[in-house]
Amino acid sequence: MRIDRLELRNFKKYADATFEFPRPVAGAGGSFHVLIGENGSGKTTILDAAAVALGVWLERPPDPLLANSRRGLRRDDKRLVGILQGDRTQFQRVAEDMAVKATGAILDVAPATWGPVLPAGKTKSNNAASKPVLTAIGSAYERVGRGEPVLLPVIGYYGAGRAWLSHNERSKAKAKGNGPANRWEAFYDCLNERVRVSDLAQWFRAEHIEMGNRRGRPRPGFEVVRRAVLACVPGADGIWYDSDSDEIALSIEGNPQPFGNLSAGQRVLLAVVADLAVRMVTQNNFLVPADELGPDDAPLPRVLARTPGVVLIDELDVHLHPKWQRGVVESLRRMFPAIQFIATTHSPFIVQSLREEELINLNGQTIPQTGNISVEQIAEGLMGVERPDVGQRYEAMVVAAKDYLVTLDEAAKAPAEKLAEFEHKLAERIAPYADNPAFQAFLELKHVAKLGVNDPAAGGV
Repeated sequence: MRIDRLELRNFKKYADATFEFPRPVAGAGGSFHVLIGENGSGKTTILDAAAVALGVWLERPPDPLLANSRRGLRRDDKRLVGILQGDRTQFQRVAEDMAVKATGAILDVAPATWGPVLPAGKTKSNNAASKPVLTAIGSAYERVGRGEPVLLPVIGYYGAGRAWLSHNERSKAKAKGNGPANRWEAFYDCLNERVRVSDLAQWFRAEHIEMGNRRGRPRPGFEVVRRAVLACVPGADGIWYDSDSDEIALSIEGNPQPFGNLSAGQRVLLAVVADLAVRMVTQNNFLVPADELGPDDAPLPRVLARTPGVVLIDELDVHLHPKWQRGVVESLRRMFPAIQFIATTHSPFIVQSLREEELINLNGQTIPQTGNISVEQIAEGLMGVERPDVGQRYEAMVVAAKDYLVTLDEAAKAPAEKLAEFEHKLAERIAPYADNPAFQAFLELKHVAKLGVNDPAAGGV
């Protein structure tokens, strides 16, 4: 399961656009692609379009409770155009078709093309072009219903607000657990941009109870999730359910804390990794041994190594310290090697950690390899940040000082009657930096050297 190309027509800001996600040179199933660009360049829109394409898995959901988990084409997604009417600009939807078309591979259909179309004048989209893919998906669901061990993908969308968006409440009658009978829970709420913290806590609680039934021995599925979290959260050396606080507890370098006491970065990374691992254990439970993990699950459990899928992460760097930003891509890649990750970022540290052809720059040039260039070069050359080596205020002070010295030269050559005007300009230029006495003293010395003794009455420094 992967997306190699996305074609958008009249979807949000894009009238007609195509985006490529090249496969790794080695031809592995997984990959990592990161979109960069200024705010408003369309990064999140591309993730939204990918979520629409992934919704094909829930077009005919195997469980009716999954109906609200799908991200389909919506009327509000259609591109807006501004039209000048009288004294203001008014916006209206374009009177044309809207479509998201994906090319890639789904199950045994490769190459596959699929995606919905919302015809002009209609309120409901159709997926007629996706028939071969829908047939393959339907067949796979039927085989699962017959008890066959069918490898299915995990799909997910973690939005920029994933840390605080609440997830959809499940029906209280819905079965809990992580066994094959509850397989479709892996698709629940998967494209709604949320981290399922309360569901994760419930899953850990159920595993804690089961551990008591097994005389303190965890089920292999719990061990899979535990290994994933400890491998991806820097410094983590233990994770469990704490019955006293009724929360997941995480130990970082020997310091245990309940989930609510963790930093935002720790919570977000733990939740995303655990959510993915739980979905994999739920989706492809037949790859989890019945009693304990064996040699075939070392060093990476089979269910993590073999489960394919596509995972979208908006602002991968959100809440993460730069040290964590540098390592998060490789951690996710190593722990979920069959997953295609498509993410966005504003972090030069994440860009620096990418491999060849994994960067997609929406603002212009890209380079094949970023690991051998500095963060400053990435910030300036790829992200358009002027003078990333200094702060904006320092840069402004340098400009002000240069202008001040040029004005001093002009004042020294000006007639006496113009001097007061120049003194006013000089004072105005450095007034914003009155809080920096060293800066003021330096320029005052320059002033005295050029124009003589400073005369405050004349409006000088």
